Amino acid sequence: MKQKITRPISIRIKYTRYVIPILLITFLSIGAIDTIFYFHSVKESSEHEQTAYSNTALTSLESYFSQFTSDSSIFFYKNATQNNLINITQDDGLEFQQLLLNDAPYYPSLSMNYSDNVFFITNNGKLISTTNYSSQLVSDLSPTYITEILKKGDDFHGLPFLFGSTDDSDKLYICRNIYQWTGKTETTGKNRLGTLIVEPKATVFDKIFSLNSNVYQFVLIDNNHHIFRNTTELSEQNIFELVENKRLNTQTYKYTASSFSTSINNLQLLLITNQSLVYKNARMFVILLLFPSILALIAIIGATRFISRSIADEFDYFMEKLNKTKAINNDAFIHMESSIEFSQLSNVYNQTLSRIHALSEKIHEQEILTKNIEIESLQAQINPHFLYNTLNCISGLVDMDRKEECHHALTALADIERMSLKGKPFSTIEEALYYVKEYTYIQKLRFGDNLSILIDIPKSLYHYYIPKLIIQPLIENAVIHGTSKISDKGIIAILGSTNGTNLQICVKDNGPGFSREFLEDFSKSFQQKPATSYGIYNIDKRLKLYYGEDHGLILQNNENSGACIIVRLPLKLVEKPIEKAGNLK
Repeated sequence: MKQKITRPISIRIKYTRYVIPILLITFLSIGAIDTIFYFHSVKESSEHEQTAYSNTALTSLESYFSQFTSDSSIFFYKNATQNNLINITQDDGLEFQQLLLNDAPYYPSLSMNYSDNVFFITNNGKLISTTNYSSQLVSDLSPTYITEILKKGDDFHGLPFLFGSTDDSDKLYICRNIYQWTGKTETTGKNRLGTLIVEPKATVFDKIFSLNSNVYQFVLIDNNHHIFRNTTELSEQNIFELVENKRLNTQTYKYTASSFSTSINNLQLLLITNQSLVYKNARMFVILLLFPSILALIAIIGATRFISRSIADEFDYFMEKLNKTKAINNDAFIHMESSIEFSQLSNVYNQTLSRIHALSEKIHEQEILTKNIEIESLQAQINPHFLYNTLNCISGLVDMDRKEECHHALTALADIERMSLKGKPFSTIEEALYYVKEYTYIQKLRFGDNLSILIDIPKSLYHYYIPKLIIQPLIENAVIHGTSKISDKGIIAILGSTNGTNLQICVKDNGPGFSREFLEDFSKSFQQKPATSYGIYNIDKRLKLYYGEDHGLILQNNENSGACIIVRLPLKLVEKPIEKAGNLK
């Protein structure tokens, strides 16, 4: 029966850590990409609109100025008009007024359809106005304005220019100096007859700058930041900040400015864009798009969570049965009918468990056999190595003609070989020390007083069993790689102790000690067989095969000098053959 387990397992953790974040990241990525593309398209559309509006306004503005330039040139450079302007200082200008009233209507920019009034200022400062155009009085143009217009007109040498009233921003004048015609286009140094001033109707500029939009508005400005026309609700300070920084943030809106140069003197057309209104609809669209998307995401997460939890519950039950299985018996088999997949899985598991149970018995026996063979092989490798070194020692005695010592040495060697080749693989410490003494006798015959071997093992430990041929190879290693390398007298000590659980036999010498590289290699359990001190590797391998990885050899250097090898193995009062091969490698 399916059991509900509240403890979380890996599949739930994976769902929380991976599935939900991936869904969220995917949703957010798609939403972000859609939003970016949508806002990018809105931005491009806004830029196209800005370009279209600005081109239309620039074309209309320059067309009006071109019309004014053409009309004023044709009309004011006619002989009749020129003569009237020359003689204007000698009368009150009534003839000029009559001429202007009669002929100006034929010139669109000077007619009443486009102009509220037309003024003319003579060189001596006399102001003439066509009062019939409007009800404006001539006195409305103060002497200060007249002076400023005349000064500015000299800077443009007959080219049209704009003049805005400083106290009334709605008043805008188009001005132009009129010179005496000489048949040449140059005006510098020529006789100036006066300055023409035309006040266009407000509808002229309203038509040019009116977009019927709260998003885009125009400002007409010159290089000196003098504002001629401002169709926005922004203050002059705001306009100046926009000109300087191209951006402006108020408490209500965000604005940007695009500047377009005109061919009319120093005039610039400033297109002000209300960015807040541009993206207002875009933000609303994104909000409306996100709402159903979030609902869909919640539904997907809920569905995947339900499916993952149902699968996780089945895995919980399956894993619980596995964790409770300590041995292969009837309780170890799993029966699940919750779903087809888990039913098939449990059937395959039960079949596999049955095969494993049948094979484990055979494998157990084979491992024990393999381990015993490996131990015997290692022991067989020690014997020739030990025999070679001992015979080499006896050969030295023969060369020195020490017959009695040779006879005793051969007898000792025969006893040692008989012990290693016959009998069981274990011996008591007392028996092992007997053969150790026989071996040390052979070594002392070779080195004489230059070698001293001390044995300090309590007799209380003599009845414990240890594997054969454990101590002798360590003494041999201490002689070959230790005491034989020094000029002083060599000393080898064999010590024994116990902590109640484990037995420790320590073989020390006063030689040069182990190198750091050798100790590092040994600490890594000799991943490759060593080129030297093979006996140490052999003994450590045998002990681990007998007793497990917690036992074996410990290599270290003494505090003063020399090496120390500690044999660590369990206390055994009886011979213990191998029963399990769990540590076999």
